[in-house]
Amino acid sequence: MTTANDARAFALLPLLGAIASQVAFVTGVLYYFGWAYSRAFFGHFGVSAGTLGFTTQDYVLFSVGAMFLPLLSTLFWILAMLAVRKLPVWHALKSGRPRTTLRWYVRLSAAAGTLLIAAVAVLAFKPTRFAAPLAEEAPFLLIAGSAMIGYATWLLWRYPTVLGIRRPSRTVMQVRTIALVAVAMIGYVWAAAAFAERKGTDDALHQESVHFVDRPAIVVFSVDRLGIEGGGAQLGEITAPNEKYRYVYSGLWLLVRTSDRYYLLPQQWKAKQDRVFVIKDSDSIRIDIARNP
Repeated sequence: MTTANDARAFALLPLLGAIASQVAFVTGVLYYFGWAYSRAFFGHFGVSAGTLGFTTQDYVLFSVGAMFLPLLSTLFWILAMLAVRKLPVWHALKSGRPRTTLRWYVRLSAAAGTLLIAAVAVLAFKPTRFAAPLAEEAPFLLIAGSAMIGYATWLLWRYPTVLGIRRPSRTVMQVRTIALVAVAMIGYVWAAAAFAERKGTDDALHQESVHFVDRPAIVVFSVDRLGIEGGGAQLGEITAPNEKYRYVYSGLWLLVRTSDRYYLLPQQWKAKQDRVFVIKDSDSIRIDIARNP
């Protein structure tokens, strides 16, 4: 026999499922953004992010910095659209011909949105010389197009009396809303991922231009020669008796550390000219880390 507590527990299941699905979706999006950022950043140094063994948590943390500006911009535009959404209605009601005026707003908004989405479809599936200049703006066109069609749909639902039409059924509205949200999310993910890649590349270029001033300095002690040379890396020999390590390498910065490897840059590293040194942690190696002087 089902008790009141059981009934309440079952009633919470849809809510818990919705929360879980949203958390999974947000985590997936952040993972993708973090992957795009790290791929661009480490790719500048010739290192594939896939070889570094980053975890989901690592990629999510990478996305925090990469996503701040897109999230701030999204919040601004959402607030701006909410603030002006009733201006066309106000204008229509003040025009003396509210039905005709509001119908024009609906038609123009739907037509403009359809045109923008069609332009992106042409750009994606059949590039032409006319669409090529819009390549970088394509995700924003997709978002704008879905927003404009969504606005026209909202007007149809909210003001059927003024427009002189029957209100669309709830099922139709739900289907349209889901489709438009899906299109907008595709554009948003596309735009944010492109931004994350640009930021990763820009951050790597900045690191190189300021000579890695915020990277820790590394000194490597080794039993054997390691072949670390060039780009400002320096080799010294330890001649004192009874010393385990015979060679010391300095003039190095830490690029990244994984569970068992250190990826090191020489002090004067330059793109497409110098190498990244990969040192595997072992008993024959000692790594000292210090603040960048």
